[in-house]
Amino acid sequence: MADAHREIQPAHYIAESKQWLPGPSQDRAEHMPSFIRVVSWNIDCMRPEPDLRLDAALSYIQHQVFKCRTNRRRPEPCSILLQGVLATAFDTILNNKWVQNFFVVIPSTTDAWPKLAKYGTVTLLSRSIRITKSTSIHFSCSESQHHAIFVDVKLSGLLDTAQALPPSESVVTLRIANTHLDPLPDGTPIRKKQLKLVAGALMQDGLFGGIVGGDFNAVSPDDSALVESVGLWDAWSGDDEGGFTWGYQPRSPLTPGRLDKLVYTPRPGLFIDTPKKIALGKKYGKLMRRRWISDHYALLTKVQCVYFASDASDHDPSDHGHVQQGLREQRNIETCSLDHPLVSHSPPRSKHIIPLHPGTNSRSRRKAWKRLLRMKSSSPSVEQHSDETRTL
Repeated sequence: MADAHREIQPAHYIAESKQWLPGPSQDRAEHMPSFIRVVSWNIDCMRPEPDLRLDAALSYIQHQVFKCRTNRRRPEPCSILLQGVLATAFDTILNNKWVQNFFVVIPSTTDAWPKLAKYGTVTLLSRSIRITKSTSIHFSCSESQHHAIFVDVKLSGLLDTAQALPPSESVVTLRIANTHLDPLPDGTPIRKKQLKLVAGALMQDGLFGGIVGGDFNAVSPDDSALVESVGLWDAWSGDDEGGFTWGYQPRSPLTPGRLDKLVYTPRPGLFIDTPKKIALGKKYGKLMRRRWISDHYALLTKVQCVYFASDASDHDPSDHGHVQQGLREQRNIETCSLDHPLVSHSPPRSKHIIPLHPGTNSRSRRKAWKRLLRMKSSSPSVEQHSDETRTL
């Protein structure tokens, strides 16, 4: 079963019985979300006090990233990808009240990790998102017992989140992967094998697209071409040094690097925000005994799938560029990199399915987009608000 997909069980919390049960949550959101925010963070398995650091990390994500001031405040649709979680600290996640109220935990137990693994990856998915499948791959070539977790989720391909549940043809499946590639400078060939397995899983038939976040351990110059060599695209669009996520907490004698990444499958309609570095300088503990939560920064992005009214495979690659350019013009985005083909702040919410038709030339597509954007410019946007619930 080396490198084979293994079915793994998610777990959801039942407040009435105060226990975690296997299987996805039975919660059903009133509106199917059209986007998902993704956080990726290596919590660091090497430092002392893993329970306290993991608890501090979850508290930071709850209060400062998603602005949930209480354990009863529902976050936006999101997925939290954690790496470097020690098996001895796994219960810290399960005992967190905010996680109990609003998240599904994948896997449900560390038994789903490779047999000899002392640490691994954990994915938290907000219960407002429907899960259809969860699997893992144990890397047979890994000397560190590393693996990847995959979760298939359903999203609306419509941009208007205020609509009732969208028609079935506009519901898309996004696969979210969470991984930790092998370390060491001479490990690039191993990392390539591992990432190639992940890329293959993200490109399977039946998926709208896929995104993978995690610690890529990109410590060698050869790692710079690793992502594109397996057919994926890097969501980061700035200079490499500006994206460094490791080497500062504390200052390392080794060269700082962009070890952590968010990458995705290039395809029309899949929009990824340029990742934002978060958790910079974050510590925990009492005033006179403050320690770093992790030696890694975390990453935050937003993913949105835009359903095309006709089969996306019928369109040439320039279609996506026209769609994206039109969305940028409407949003008047200032921080977006126009040099990266698919990097974009997420499109505005709209009451329309994006109508792209094969066989038209580039100029006519641009004109159609301009007309559509002018028509939508007067449509009020729908703001997403967090909900209070009665859960404890």
